[in-house]
This record gives sequence, C-alpha cells and structure tokens, in this order.
Amino acid sequence: MAEQYRVVIVDDEIISRGYMELSIEPSRNYELAASLPSAEYALEWLADNGAPDLLILDVMMKTGIDGLSAAEEVKARYPQVKIIIVTSMADADWIGKAKRIGVEAFWFKSYPEMSLLEVMDRVMAGETVYPGQIPQINLGDLPAEKLTVKQRSLLRMMVDGLSNREIAAAMGVSPHTVKENVDTLMDKTGIHSRTALAAQASHLNVVVSDSYRIKT
Repeated sequence: MAEQYRVVIVDDEIISRGYMELSIEPSRNYELAASLPSAEYALEWLADNGAPDLLILDVMMKTGIDGLSAAEEVKARYPQVKIIIVTSMADADWIGKAKRIGVEAFWFKSYPEMSLLEVMDRVMAGETVYPGQIPQINLGDLPAEKLTVKQRSLLRMMVDGLSNREIAAAMGVSPHTVKENVDTLMDKTGIHSRTALAAQASHLNVVVSDSYRIKT
C-alpha cells in the first residue's frame, strides 16, 4: 500500500472535529496524526512532531490565535504543508485572505459543494480548491453574494459598532458618503434600521468582526 498522508485537524468545536475525524479515518490514503482543539496547540504540535502533509484549520477559535493567522504562520515556517481552511461562517472575505496567504483550499462546512474527503484528495493531487460561489444567504432582500467588497467592509465596521465618522476615517471618505452607502444598503436589503442591518449581518455571519476572529 502507498504511504499514507499525515493529517492534522484543528477545530475548537468537538462535534465538528469529530465529524472530520470520521470522514478521514476510513480512507486508506490518510493517517490522522492529530486532532487538536486550538491553533496554538497546532503550532506547538508541529514544532514538536514535525510538519504533516496536510493541515485542516477552522477559522474561528474560542481562544488564542485564529485559523487564518495560524495558516499564515505555518506557511512561513513549513511552506511544504498543504492547508485546507474550513469554516461554518459565511464570511466571503476570508476566501480572499486565504488565497493571499497561499492556502490550497477553502471549505464551507455548513454549505459544502463537495465532501471534505474530495477536497483533501484534490489538494493532495496538486489542485487548488476554492468554492465556486459563496453561501446562498439573503441579507434581507439582498443575496449576500451580491455584496461588494466595499459593502462587506462597511458592514464589518458597522458590526464592530463604529460610528459613521469613525468608518469615514477608516475608509478615507466623508461621513456623508458613509451615510449614503449605509442608506443604499438599507434600501437594497429592505432593512430600514442601521442597528438592525448590522445585527442581521452579524447573526447570519455574512461578516464576522475581526476583533471577534483575532483575539488580542
């Protein structure tokens, strides 16, 4: 039998981690080298045990470094390790972040286009595997996939609780422009309250606050 690929799973949710373990264990192509509850443990494990062939990293962690930050660190230290970023959130901006880091694949756990095992097989065959489309979620009357990068950035800052003036300073525009952009979003979504719009975007995980993802 051909040598198995060594895989490390990193997910702080025990049910999700267990599901991925069950997906991998029957396969003859993979050896589950470790299943860990945090990205910090994963970095320690790699330092002590050497680089696996494949690292499966959830984005959100209850404590410590998040999956995207860990992926960037792993790629800097162990560029040969292939990485699959996984998440149950619907934040499309994370796809771009993963690509910039050099991650081989991105898999939406709650909205899968293919099985995790299929993604793993394609990654180990040398492919880069990213979703063909973002999760089909409506923010009010507006499909989340139709949000522009700037609109998602605006929503993220609204979720963070920034005022129009603070958002204007961050985006390099006037507060009036921010207000117009917020009004446009409310018109397109049919959610006619700034607070309700931010709350709905957060509840649906259309955008996730960076302060929530990145612990300090």
